[in-house]
Amino acid sequence: MCKKVIGYIALLCILIISFNGLAQNENLAGDKDTTQKPASKGDKISLLTYMRVITDSKGNVRADQNAVGNFKLISWLKLEVGLRQGERTSVFDSYYHYKIELQSKSFWKIVRVIARVSDNVVNYPSPSYRKTNKLFVVEAKYPLSKHFQVFAAGGYVFSSQQNKNLDVLPTNKGTQNNYPIFKLAIKYMVTEKAHFELAYGSYDVFNPYLLNQPFGQVTGNFELSKMCTLYTYFRYQYNNNVFTPANYFFTAGVMFHLVKG
Repeated sequence: MCKKVIGYIALLCILIISFNGLAQNENLAGDKDTTQKPASKGDKISLLTYMRVITDSKGNVRADQNAVGNFKLISWLKLEVGLRQGERTSVFDSYYHYKIELQSKSFWKIVRVIARVSDNVVNYPSPSYRKTNKLFVVEAKYPLSKHFQVFAAGGYVFSSQQNKNLDVLPTNKGTQNNYPIFKLAIKYMVTEKAHFELAYGSYDVFNPYLLNQPFGQVTGNFELSKMCTLYTYFRYQYNNNVFTPANYFFTAGVMFHLVKG
């Protein structure tokens, strides 16, 4: 299983290097034109790396490492590829996840659409299983003022789980469980280089959650340089009742802005 994860990480690195090479070739070609063009906003290529530490209501601790690459394919479409490797105190190689996601641009600077296929392969605890989630979401954001922005999203998940099966490819077999998902958030821009976000919802970068197991989350982003941004959050997930904790998450990492455009 570790070899598979290493292979995925190598593939992600190859993609990053390839896209970086293409971007550099574009820049060299652009140097021949003496006409100065205005700088465009956003990243053509970015890489988010972070580590999570999770504690459940019984005091059990686990951790995982994550890498999420985002690539601009065309002017209105991005590809995001994510890898996750997790361990528990009793079993080092206890789970890994991956996802492939398409993201549209924000039409009218307000609405975008996301389509994602993700696969969770859990080796421990028993019984082992693999779970495939196919997710479709519509997200909308709107600026209230210079410093505040609101966010709302809704979508649906088609989930399939096979017990005692650790195949890496997505599946439509096994137990079916389909359900809606949502997210509400408000973002506060402290400066152009720092913001906080308060969110409540049932999906995030990798996993969707059932409606009776949503989470509240505080996220912070702080630009350290033009090349990297500090990324961190604290999440509280509950089970059926807000006073019945399920998991506590603490995450810290860095987003690298590899190619601007």
